[in-house]
Order: sequence, then C-alpha cells, then structure tokens
Amino acid sequence: MPDTRVVNKDEPITGGCLCKKIKFLSASKPKWISICHCRMCQKAYGNPSAIFVAFEKGYLEFVSGSPKFYKSSDIAKRGFCSDCGSPVIFSYETLDAVFVGTLDDPENWQPNGCHLGIESQIPWEIIHDSLPQYRTEDDPEFKEANPKQ
Repeated sequence: MPDTRVVNKDEPITGGCLCKKIKFLSASKPKWISICHCRMCQKAYGNPSAIFVAFEKGYLEFVSGSPKFYKSSDIAKRGFCSDCGSPVIFSYETLDAVFVGTLDDPENWQPNGCHLGIESQIPWEIIHDSLPQYRTEDDPEFKEANPKQ
C-alpha cells in the first residue's frame, strides 16, 4: 500500500531524547542526511552505523534541557542526555547533527547525503542505496573540519 502522508517540510524539524528532558528544533532544512560506518560511531552508539541529520552551526536550537558533551576527538564532540543516556547530537565546529532516530518523525527524513567511514563498514550490514561512499579521510565534511590532515 503506498504511503499517502503529506509531509510539510516547511514546518520546524523537532525531536529529543528518550526521557523527553532534551528537546530540539530547527526551522532550517537539513544540510544533509548521511550514514556513518566509522569505528568511532560504532563504539559511541552501539550500532553498525549511525544516521545523522546535519544542520549548519546555529540552526539547531535546544528548547528544553541540554546535552552533556564528550569530546571524542580534536575536531568533534558528542552530546547525550545525562538522565536517560540517549545519544542526541554530534558536533563539528561548522555543523551540528542529530540522529534520525531522535526526530519526532524519522520516517520522513530518508538519507540523501552519503555513506562515510566506509573503511569500517561491517560486512553483513548491506548498503541498499546508491549514495556516494567515502573513507573517513576522504569525506568532504571531515576534511573541512580537520584542515590539518
């Protein structure tokens, strides 16, 4: 049966953590929605990959609560709810990315960016799309965030 829902993508994008202490919104459309397979994301989120919904820095607003951050590298930090432990946000200096599963309507936000960290892809996690694939060091966003490399 075809999906007949009408999605108004001009409305704010909203979401939050499992316990609802943290809530966020963005009136901006995402910069991209991409899947990361890198080993650091696997460890941080306990999954073979993570799907990020990225916004230019300053376009994501926490309207309730705020995440606790862990600086996972020289160029990135990861935010989570200190009450329920839900991972909520990944930040570079130039962008903030929330996880598609934290959105109030994740079914409406299909990946449209790329697969990154492909060097750590777990073999049984089959990619079923034709999005571009990058090794971590070749990912354009990683290169922008890490000019020393």
